[in-house]
Amino acid sequence: MRNEPTVFWNNWTRLLLALLLVSSVLIVSAPRAGNSAAITAAQTRKGVVVFAVSAESGTGSMDAVVIVDGKQLRAPYSDEQKDRQKSFANEYFAPGKVYRLIFGGGEAGSVTVKKWSEGCNNVHAEVAPATSARLGGKVMALATNSETLGKRASARRAPTDAERAAVMVLMKSVYSQNHTPASLITSIKVTNLTATDLNGDGKYEMIGSFTLAAKNKFERDLFLIAHQQGAVMRADFAKFQAYQPPPETFLSSIDFIDQLDLDGDGTGEIFATQGGFDGYALLIFKKVGGRWRQVFDQIGDAC
Repeated sequence: MRNEPTVFWNNWTRLLLALLLVSSVLIVSAPRAGNSAAITAAQTRKGVVVFAVSAESGTGSMDAVVIVDGKQLRAPYSDEQKDRQKSFANEYFAPGKVYRLIFGGGEAGSVTVKKWSEGCNNVHAEVAPATSARLGGKVMALATNSETLGKRASARRAPTDAERAAVMVLMKSVYSQNHTPASLITSIKVTNLTATDLNGDGKYEMIGSFTLAAKNKFERDLFLIAHQQGAVMRADFAKFQAYQPPPETFLSSIDFIDQLDLDGDGTGEIFATQGGFDGYALLIFKKVGGRWRQVFDQIGDAC
């Protein structure tokens, strides 16, 4: 009889603990009304992806560049996250997926995914572009699953003869300022020169890429962003690189992909690709405080 209170108390304690445990599970499992909207918004932001698109003879290739999370730019995955790459490809590169094609900062058609494959350090999609934009070679585009990015009119074209001439004067000046021998100036090659309206003001900026290889294989590359001021061009951004390429001759030159306003500030961010040792990277430049700066990079692939 003296043990009955103890037994009773132990049983009651177990019951109370069980009830507390069930209650805690219910509290954790129950949806919080105040958080559900935030969770949904976060999931939606997480799914906003921008891709780089290149094409030759109607067959396109597409790489994931960036996930846009509000004003944050995040890499879709790293080159070491093989499982993450595959799950991303299964979700975003599934055959039949259709994305809006962006050319000149605005919508200019679509791309449809045909299939995806694994590269050396990345995953790539084979796509079929449906656009009037003439993609090929150094003329590339972007694509996105967002319904709001790139809603302004597409603004991209070849420069006029006068614009090209003015850019060439500026480009030669930049090379000269970086101690390029005068005898080599005439050997500079234009790899791409594009006119595009970055801020929707109706005035086109010039974005160009230039290379120069000396007889000793010393390389001089220039990536240039410029605007017209009267009869002359003024440089907004000039990234000049002088280097000795490795024996495999891989270059570090930068080429324009396209532009897209990611954060809604009215000025398009510039997407570019940069060569590297047996591979390439994907870059984003943003105008911050009146100056262009590289704000993001992501591996394209490297073998």
